[in-house]
Amino acid sequence: MVRWPTGTYHLRMPAKRTRPPAPPVELPPESSSDTFRRQPRQPRGQKRVDLLLDAAATVIARNGLEGATAEAIAQEARTAKGSLYQFFPNRDAVLAALALRYADELRAIHERTIPLDPHALSLEKLIERVVRPLADFHDRNPAFRRVFGHAEAASDETRKAPARLNAQLFESFVDRLDVVFAARNLALTSRERRRIALTSASIGQVMLANRARAAAADKKAILDDLRRLLLAYLQPLLEPAATRPRRTGTRPGARAAR
Repeated sequence: MVRWPTGTYHLRMPAKRTRPPAPPVELPPESSSDTFRRQPRQPRGQKRVDLLLDAAATVIARNGLEGATAEAIAQEARTAKGSLYQFFPNRDAVLAALALRYADELRAIHERTIPLDPHALSLEKLIERVVRPLADFHDRNPAFRRVFGHAEAASDETRKAPARLNAQLFESFVDRLDVVFAARNLALTSRERRRIALTSASIGQVMLANRARAAAADKKAILDDLRRLLLAYLQPLLEPAATRPRRTGTRPGARAAR
């Protein structure tokens, strides 16, 4: 469990797993007192923190990380810079809190979209159920990619927190896919499932990142490409030809009769 100005977040992992979970993202105890100056205890204080994080996301999406200074964030929030410093000692603490807000929403999407019974959906519908909400998340949060790519090689723990949390989220997502793939094809070994889950998650991560950078006119086409790529990759592995559902509109023997 990690406490941040935006509230208390539980780093939830899937109930079934094939390997131990990644360790929770926590800042070292010696840096905790320096990371956040003040925890909001009243609804009014929480609203001020939310306002500052909303402003930070807007500034980052518009001007990039370099333009997200304390002055710019405070100006976007229409508040004094001192109000920001009441809760955050610096800009990197704001980014760390914003990363956790994004992580909490993403984790909820993962839990909601990956079904407990993967047989209830066709592979095409399963892919759509997972891909569409993630694409919508990227559309709603244009600052996400920049926040999670922030200062991965930094030595300061506050600056490394977003990158560490991103890695943990990815690993958790792979764990969830592993469980689903195990249920869809019992013949797969644990090593095969892990490889397939890791490859699928990597394809999705790269394609969604490219889509986030693309022009608006290209976004739909890139999402369609992602669906086709995942279906072409996963269908032979998760739906062997003998068990693959027959497509509607094709009569048995129609091809042979031609």
